[in-house]
Amino acid sequence: MSQFIKLGPCPHCGSRDNRAEYTNGFWCFGCSTYDPKNDTNSIRQRVFNKVSISNNKETLETTEDIPMKAMQWLLKYNITLKEIKKYGIKWEPIRKLLVLIQRKDYWQGRNFGFGNIKYMSNGNKPLTIYGQGDTLLVVEDVLSAIKIARLRQEGYCATPLLGSSMSKQAEQQLVKRYKNISVWLDRDKAKNAVRIRNRLRSLGVTSKAIITPLDPKEYNRTEILKWLKS
Repeated sequence: MSQFIKLGPCPHCGSRDNRAEYTNGFWCFGCSTYDPKNDTNSIRQRVFNKVSISNNKETLETTEDIPMKAMQWLLKYNITLKEIKKYGIKWEPIRKLLVLIQRKDYWQGRNFGFGNIKYMSNGNKPLTIYGQGDTLLVVEDVLSAIKIARLRQEGYCATPLLGSSMSKQAEQQLVKRYKNISVWLDRDKAKNAVRIRNRLRSLGVTSKAIITPLDPKEYNRTEILKWLKS
Protein backbone atom coordinates (compact mmCIF):
# COMPACT_ATOMS: atom_id res chain seq x y z
CA MET A 1 0.00 0.00 0.00
CA SER A 2 1.36 3.39 -0.97
CA GLN A 3 1.54 6.08 1.73
CA PHE A 4 1.32 9.83 1.22
CA ILE A 5 4.39 11.82 2.35
CA LYS A 6 4.01 15.45 1.27
CA LEU A 7 2.99 17.88 -1.50
CA GLY A 8 5.51 19.76 -3.58
CA PRO A 9 6.26 21.44 -6.93
CA CYS A 10 5.79 19.56 -10.22
CA PRO A 11 8.66 19.68 -12.77
CA HIS A 12 6.26 18.79 -15.59
CA CYS A 13 3.53 21.43 -15.34
CA GLY A 14 5.21 23.98 -13.05
CA SER A 15 2.64 23.72 -10.23
CA ARG A 16 3.95 24.74 -6.82
CA ASP A 17 2.03 22.26 -4.67
CA ASN A 18 0.07 19.84 -6.86
CA ARG A 19 2.67 17.05 -6.91
CA ALA A 20 2.16 14.46 -4.18
CA GLU A 21 5.05 12.34 -3.00
CA TYR A 22 4.19 8.77 -1.98
CA THR A 23 6.43 5.97 -0.75
CA ASN A 24 6.51 4.41 -4.22
CA GLY A 25 6.40 7.43 -6.51
CA PHE A 26 5.14 10.92 -7.37
CA TRP A 27 1.70 11.91 -8.72
CA CYS A 28 0.69 15.35 -9.93
CA PHE A 29 -2.98 16.22 -9.41
CA GLY A 30 -2.60 19.03 -11.94
CA CYS A 31 -1.15 17.31 -15.03
CA SER A 32 -1.77 13.66 -13.98
CA THR A 33 1.89 12.69 -14.43
CA TYR A 34 3.15 9.71 -12.43
CA ASP A 35 6.87 9.18 -11.75
CA PRO A 36 7.77 5.93 -9.95
CA LYS A 37 10.57 5.75 -7.41
CA ASN A 38 13.28 3.27 -8.37
CA ASP A 39 16.13 4.22 -6.06
CA THR A 40 17.41 1.82 -3.41
CA ASN A 41 16.28 3.93 -0.45
CA SER A 42 12.68 4.14 -1.64
CA ILE A 43 12.55 0.38 -2.31
CA ARG A 44 13.93 -0.29 1.16
CA GLN A 45 11.36 2.10 2.62
CA ARG A 46 8.49 0.31 0.83
CA VAL A 47 9.63 -3.03 2.26
CA PHE A 48 9.80 -1.47 5.72
CA ASN A 49 6.30 -0.03 5.31
CA LYS A 50 4.88 -3.46 4.46
CA VAL A 51 6.40 -4.88 7.63
CA SER A 52 5.39 -2.06 9.95
CA ILE A 53 2.05 -1.02 8.45
CA SER A 54 -0.01 -2.78 11.16
CA ASN A 55 1.68 -0.62 13.79
CA ASN A 56 1.20 2.64 11.92
CA LYS A 57 -1.55 4.80 13.44
CA GLU A 58 -1.78 7.14 10.46
CA THR A 59 -4.76 9.49 10.61
CA LEU A 60 -6.69 11.19 7.83
CA GLU A 61 -7.88 14.76 7.44
CA THR A 62 -11.36 14.27 6.01
CA THR A 63 -14.26 16.45 4.89
CA GLU A 64 -17.97 15.84 4.38
CA ASP A 65 -17.75 17.49 0.95
CA ILE A 66 -17.66 14.45 -1.33
CA PRO A 67 -16.87 15.25 -5.00
CA MET A 68 -19.19 14.22 -7.81
CA LYS A 69 -17.20 11.21 -9.06
CA ALA A 70 -17.10 9.60 -5.63
CA MET A 71 -20.73 10.48 -4.94
CA GLN A 72 -21.78 8.89 -8.22
CA TRP A 73 -19.97 5.71 -7.18
CA LEU A 74 -21.99 5.62 -3.94
CA LEU A 75 -25.25 6.35 -5.74
CA LYS A 76 -24.47 3.52 -8.16
CA TYR A 77 -25.08 1.17 -5.22
CA ASN A 78 -28.09 3.20 -4.01
CA ILE A 79 -26.35 4.41 -0.86
CA THR A 80 -28.44 7.33 0.39
CA LEU A 81 -27.33 10.71 1.71
CA LYS A 82 -28.77 9.73 5.09
CA GLU A 83 -26.63 6.59 5.16
CA ILE A 84 -23.53 8.51 4.09
CA LYS A 85 -23.96 10.76 7.13
CA LYS A 86 -25.03 7.97 9.49
CA TYR A 87 -22.02 5.79 8.76
CA GLY A 88 -19.50 8.60 8.56
CA ILE A 89 -18.48 8.26 4.93
CA LYS A 90 -16.18 11.18 4.08
CA TRP A 91 -13.63 12.46 1.59
CA GLU A 92 -9.87 12.77 1.98
CA PRO A 93 -8.78 15.39 -0.61
CA ILE A 94 -5.00 14.93 -0.61
CA ARG A 95 -5.02 11.21 -1.37
CA LYS A 96 -8.37 11.44 -3.20
CA LEU A 97 -9.88 8.73 -1.02
CA LEU A 98 -13.53 8.11 -0.26
CA VAL A 99 -13.15 7.06 3.37
CA LEU A 100 -15.70 4.33 4.07
CA ILE A 101 -14.71 3.57 7.64
CA GLN A 102 -12.52 5.52 10.04
CA ARG A 103 -11.70 4.50 13.60
CA LYS A 104 -9.07 5.58 16.08
CA ASP A 105 -6.51 3.09 14.81
CA TYR A 106 -7.89 2.06 11.41
CA TRP A 107 -9.23 3.50 8.19
CA GLN A 108 -10.22 2.17 4.78
CA GLY A 109 -10.97 4.18 1.65
CA ARG A 110 -11.93 3.69 -1.99
CA ASN A 111 -9.15 5.11 -4.12
CA PHE A 112 -10.11 7.76 -6.68
CA GLY A 113 -6.53 8.97 -7.16
CA PHE A 114 -3.61 7.49 -9.07
CA GLY A 115 -2.71 3.84 -9.47
CA ASN A 116 -4.73 0.65 -9.87
CA ILE A 117 -5.31 -0.07 -6.18
CA LYS A 118 -9.08 0.11 -5.56
CA TYR A 119 -8.97 0.17 -1.77
CA MET A 120 -6.37 1.54 0.63
CA SER A 121 -6.31 0.97 4.37
CA ASN A 122 -4.16 1.45 7.45
CA GLY A 123 -4.15 -0.04 10.94
CA ASN A 124 -5.79 -2.97 12.68
CA LYS A 125 -9.16 -4.05 11.26
CA PRO A 126 -12.01 -3.33 13.71
CA LEU A 127 -15.03 -5.56 14.26
CA THR A 128 -17.95 -3.34 13.27
CA ILE A 129 -21.62 -4.35 13.26
CA TYR A 130 -24.00 -2.58 10.88
CA GLY A 131 -27.67 -2.67 11.85
CA GLN A 132 -29.48 -4.81 14.41
CA GLY A 133 -30.74 -8.36 14.14
CA ASP A 134 -30.46 -11.90 15.42
CA THR A 135 -28.85 -13.22 12.24
CA LEU A 136 -25.46 -11.81 11.30
CA LEU A 137 -24.26 -11.66 7.71
CA VAL A 138 -20.50 -11.68 7.19
CA VAL A 139 -19.75 -9.73 3.99
CA GLU A 140 -16.64 -8.47 2.30
CA ASP A 141 -17.12 -4.69 2.19
CA VAL A 142 -18.72 -1.72 3.93
CA LEU A 143 -21.35 -0.95 1.27
CA SER A 144 -22.59 -4.54 1.35
CA ALA A 145 -22.89 -4.30 5.13
CA ILE A 146 -24.87 -1.06 4.83
CA LYS A 147 -27.36 -2.67 2.44
CA ILE A 148 -27.83 -5.67 4.76
CA ALA A 149 -28.32 -3.30 7.71
CA ARG A 150 -31.50 -2.04 6.02
CA LEU A 151 -33.11 -5.42 6.80
CA ARG A 152 -33.53 -4.76 10.50
CA GLN A 153 -37.21 -5.70 10.51
CA GLU A 154 -36.34 -9.00 8.87
CA GLY A 155 -33.84 -9.70 11.66
CA TYR A 156 -30.55 -9.22 9.78
CA CYS A 157 -27.41 -7.25 10.54
CA ALA A 158 -23.92 -7.41 9.02
CA THR A 159 -20.21 -7.10 9.62
CA PRO A 160 -17.68 -6.36 6.84
CA LEU A 161 -14.51 -8.43 6.72
CA LEU A 162 -12.76 -5.45 5.09
CA GLY A 163 -11.14 -8.15 3.01
CA SER A 164 -11.92 -11.86 2.71
CA SER A 165 -10.63 -13.44 5.94
CA MET A 166 -11.73 -13.41 9.58
CA SER A 167 -9.39 -13.26 12.55
CA LYS A 168 -9.73 -15.64 15.48
CA GLN A 169 -10.32 -12.65 17.74
CA ALA A 170 -13.31 -11.60 15.62
CA GLU A 171 -14.60 -15.19 15.63
CA GLN A 172 -14.52 -15.33 19.42
CA GLN A 173 -16.43 -12.08 19.77
CA LEU A 174 -19.07 -13.03 17.21
CA VAL A 175 -19.83 -16.54 18.49
CA LYS A 176 -20.56 -15.05 21.91
CA ARG A 177 -23.15 -12.66 20.43
CA TYR A 178 -24.79 -14.59 17.58
CA LYS A 179 -26.15 -18.11 17.18
CA ASN A 180 -26.83 -17.69 13.45
CA ILE A 181 -24.07 -16.36 11.22
CA SER A 182 -24.13 -16.59 7.42
CA VAL A 183 -21.14 -15.82 5.21
CA TRP A 184 -22.01 -14.01 1.96
CA LEU A 185 -19.16 -13.47 -0.48
CA ASP A 186 -19.06 -13.31 -4.25
CA ARG A 187 -18.04 -16.23 -6.46
CA ASP A 188 -14.37 -15.23 -6.55
CA LYS A 189 -14.19 -15.69 -2.77
CA ALA A 190 -16.22 -18.91 -2.57
CA LYS A 191 -13.40 -20.90 -0.94
CA ASN A 192 -13.01 -18.22 1.72
CA ALA A 193 -16.74 -18.26 2.45
CA VAL A 194 -16.80 -22.04 2.87
CA ARG A 195 -13.70 -21.96 5.05
CA ILE A 196 -15.19 -19.31 7.38
CA ARG A 197 -18.53 -21.16 7.48
CA ASN A 198 -16.84 -24.43 8.46
CA ARG A 199 -14.84 -22.69 11.15
CA LEU A 200 -17.98 -21.09 12.62
CA ARG A 201 -19.78 -24.43 12.61
CA SER A 202 -16.89 -26.01 14.48
CA LEU A 203 -17.40 -23.34 17.16
CA GLY A 204 -21.04 -24.32 17.60
CA VAL A 205 -22.70 -21.65 15.44
CA THR A 206 -25.43 -22.32 12.90
CA SER A 207 -23.83 -21.09 9.70
CA LYS A 208 -24.17 -21.29 5.93
CA ALA A 209 -22.26 -19.90 2.96
CA ILE A 210 -24.09 -17.79 0.39
CA ILE A 211 -22.20 -17.67 -2.90
CA THR A 212 -23.45 -15.24 -5.54
CA PRO A 213 -21.99 -13.85 -8.77
CA LEU A 214 -21.65 -10.41 -7.14
CA ASP A 215 -21.34 -8.88 -3.68
CA PRO A 216 -24.55 -7.95 -1.80
CA LYS A 217 -24.01 -4.26 -2.59
CA GLU A 218 -24.79 -5.04 -6.24
CA TYR A 219 -28.33 -6.25 -5.47
CA ASN A 220 -31.57 -4.49 -4.51
CA ARG A 221 -33.67 -5.30 -1.46
CA THR A 222 -35.88 -7.86 -3.20
CA GLU A 223 -32.88 -9.67 -4.68
CA ILE A 224 -31.02 -9.68 -1.35
CA LEU A 225 -33.98 -11.21 0.49
CA LYS A 226 -34.34 -13.82 -2.25
CA TRP A 227 -30.72 -14.89 -1.85
CA LEU A 228 -31.01 -14.92 1.96
CA LYS A 229 -34.07 -17.15 1.94
CA SER A 230 -32.97 -19.49 -0.84
